Amino acid sequence: MKNIYSVVVGEDFNTQMLDHLIRADGQEDLMFATYCPSSGSNRLTGIISSIILPNEGDRLVHGNVEFYPHYLERALKIASERKEGLVFIHSHPFPGWQSMSEADVVAETRISPTVFGATGLPLIGMTTGCDGTWSSRFWEKNTKVKRTYNRHWCSSVRVTGKGLKVYFNNEILKPRFDAEKQLRTISAWGTRTQEDISRLKVGIVGLGSVGSIVAEILSRTGFSFFTLIDFDGVEKKNLDRTLGTYNEDVGNAKVKTIANSIRKSGTSPNIVIEECESSICEEAGYKEALDCDFIFSCVDRPWPRQILNFISYAHLIPVIDGGIKVRTNKSNTKLVGSDWRAHTVGYGKVCLECIGQFQSEFAKLESDGYLDDPEYIEGSNVHLPNEFNENVFPFSAHLAAMEVLQALSVLITPSGIADVGQQNYHFVTGSMDIERGHCEDNCFYSSIVGKGDTLGLKPFGRHKVAEAARSKRKKS
Repeated sequence: MKNIYSVVVGEDFNTQMLDHLIRADGQEDLMFATYCPSSGSNRLTGIISSIILPNEGDRLVHGNVEFYPHYLERALKIASERKEGLVFIHSHPFPGWQSMSEADVVAETRISPTVFGATGLPLIGMTTGCDGTWSSRFWEKNTKVKRTYNRHWCSSVRVTGKGLKVYFNNEILKPRFDAEKQLRTISAWGTRTQEDISRLKVGIVGLGSVGSIVAEILSRTGFSFFTLIDFDGVEKKNLDRTLGTYNEDVGNAKVKTIANSIRKSGTSPNIVIEECESSICEEAGYKEALDCDFIFSCVDRPWPRQILNFISYAHLIPVIDGGIKVRTNKSNTKLVGSDWRAHTVGYGKVCLECIGQFQSEFAKLESDGYLDDPEYIEGSNVHLPNEFNENVFPFSAHLAAMEVLQALSVLITPSGIADVGQQNYHFVTGSMDIERGHCEDNCFYSSIVGKGDTLGLKPFGRHKVAEAARSKRKKS
């Protein structure tokens, strides 16, 4: 049993559901849908995967609304065939996060055993208000009392697409901000947006030059919930490009060092930080990432990028990624040029592989342990990308700001614009190009959108480099 529950809906399904449920005559309506589970370290998420609209004679609308047994039977058959869970959805004629009437409780309590028996997964109940605000809950089987199901309210319902809209349960996730410390920040986008920012859970994968700066920007902006994922420790060579690290931090885990930095610089009155001393390529790091509302990819290696790409599509968690490429002369004594790019990937957007941010062959080599084997690389025909480990602090600072701005566009949609495209900055000319692409026709990631745990795939594995780094710190 998880401690946190959530639901995520793609914007296309969201539009179809609201078009049906919010009626011009003001009456309530209902429908069913199916979902795929997404199991993180502490959060269970239901990903809406298909909608099952009622046919003529499936329900009775009379101010309130009720369904007939054959509609439930049809919905259960579809869910069972898809090997997914079932969602019961209805509308209320007033706005905001919706609680449940006595009739709602009776209806969902009665069908929970049938749904679990047919699908093996808990029933999800969802309600929308007349303004399109969602609320949701899971009905999990009580292992101590037969045919009894416990209601677990979701902390949030997320709608993802070009942007990310999150509807919060105020009873579980209360806003946490300091109006005095954040006066100038709030003046930019208002109290309501700041309340939402203060409740979002952000993941930062990789706490080097870019990730450490991203963490600083977010902490001062008022984010309160952080998940930091990095297996590495602070070394002397990091001090010229990693914000928040000092001589006394050498030898310490990066997650602990950056967590301490966030606590010092954060403007939220109550900051919660999950410190994960693992790689995103290991199960612990992967599971922690699934608990996040959105993720910053601050890595420069192919296997981590491949996994973050997988998460963004299979689990509908937006990922903000970036990279820096530096060009020097043959003797490495003069800078010829440098370029960096920032982009957001996930539902409805082009993936990292299709825009060339990683190659599957290199990800495979890294997961097999060969990419860090000099003898293997020297004796093979593999030509490694020269952007590995090239970050320089001024370049990283600019990229980190670009990534945060990408995230803010997704979250607050200024002037209605959420997707600003792939931004490519050229240091020598001081110019920026904007690209908007789409995935290739045979893209694997386009085929796994919203499949979550039902894929049965485990993209993570043993990461010997991470194991060695942790072992080295323990010995010292």
